Amino acid sequence: MESRILSIFLSLIVLQSWLPTALQAAEEKQQEEQNSLIQPQIERTEFNESIIDSEDFELAAYIGILSVEDFGANPVLGIKLAYHVNEDILVQFDYGLSDAGLTSFEVLSGGAPLLSDEERQLEYYLVNLGFNLLPGEAFVTDTSTFNTTFYVMAGIGSTQFAGDDRFTLNLGTGYRILFADAFSFSIDVSDLIFNIDALGEDKVTHNLQYSVALSWFF
Repeated sequence: MESRILSIFLSLIVLQSWLPTALQAAEEKQQEEQNSLIQPQIERTEFNESIIDSEDFELAAYIGILSVEDFGANPVLGIKLAYHVNEDILVQFDYGLSDAGLTSFEVLSGGAPLLSDEERQLEYYLVNLGFNLLPGEAFVTDTSTFNTTFYVMAGIGSTQFAGDDRFTLNLGTGYRILFADAFSFSIDVSDLIFNIDALGEDKVTHNLQYSVALSWFF
């Protein structure tokens, strides 16, 4: 009995002295295996990202095509002045100029024109409320990206056309690309809705405008 107890005691002493050495050997083997694995060299790519300046005002000049119902499509020029209330909401003032063309009746009849040259001049003033939606990024190169946003507009104003001032409702949408901290490029589509009675019938018309604009933030 005493020899069995002595044998167990000696076994515990041997196990106690051997276990730390075995654990250390296992740890060193694991470390060697980890060091033998290929360690990927990942470098962070630095992007040059344009962001809008802290100023809240935006001035833009635009050019495009205005299609006046019954009077054809003609060039339009204008300016915009906007105040950005925050990142999502803006208030914008629009001023545009265009000239209406001949109606199909005037072209086919060959008679006297329905409107004088002065009456064909179209001028509008609008006050719009805009909402920036779906902000995103456009990756142009491996090291540069442009911020983008899709926005919608709604507003009211007045259109001077055919010898009268006409209440105007404006609905529009656009896509903006900020290519520098203080400059952006945008594409806009608008529907100028107002009454026209130049052809003898007073009717509500939808006059589509397609334009591109260059903006400066200040």
